[in-house]
Amino acid sequence: MMTTLTDEDMDPFTIDGHTAADLSHEPEDGLGRELHDGVIYVVPPPSNKHQWAESALERALLRRCPEDAYVFRGCGVHTGANRLYVPDAMVVKANTPFHDNAYDASGVLLVAEVVSPSSVTMDRAAKPAVYAECGIPSYWRVDRDLTMHCFELIDGAYVPVAKASRGEKLTLDHPWPVTITVDDLVLPHER
Repeated sequence: MMTTLTDEDMDPFTIDGHTAADLSHEPEDGLGRELHDGVIYVVPPPSNKHQWAESALERALLRRCPEDAYVFRGCGVHTGANRLYVPDAMVVKANTPFHDNAYDASGVLLVAEVVSPSSVTMDRAAKPAVYAECGIPSYWRVDRDLTMHCFELIDGAYVPVAKASRGEKLTLDHPWPVTITVDDLVLPHER
């Protein structure tokens, strides 16, 4: 017996699966959850090195954060109908709508990802492409070798604007003037 596919079956942009609202029904078990094209991805808690780097980014951003913006760690951003990502650090405008476990991407000024063994492809390829598609102006990535890459959105694509490794500092203008010493991303006893 032959099955006939409808136009909807063949439309690559028709997405079924989970929505951001479905994440509210997931267990509170300490595991992180993100939604990519309707599929829930469960990630283990980050390592101590990963958490330290996240905290260092947050501290650097908070030093000069204006009153009309918020800095978050572990907070979600809506990146599509069936997508919700949880960047390692994020800056949002204070008046950005929050619903179904995340902020609207329209008010996000910066997302930062600290790459872990389980997130290499997502943090280096998938997420930046989606964040750019959403119009998020700045993307930062800290690679496993602790090289920090900073990108700005220009004409719909991320363009590298700064890069620094251990022993170096970055001074950036966006989302506001901020200086990051890459060694601060490393646990003190490992510097």
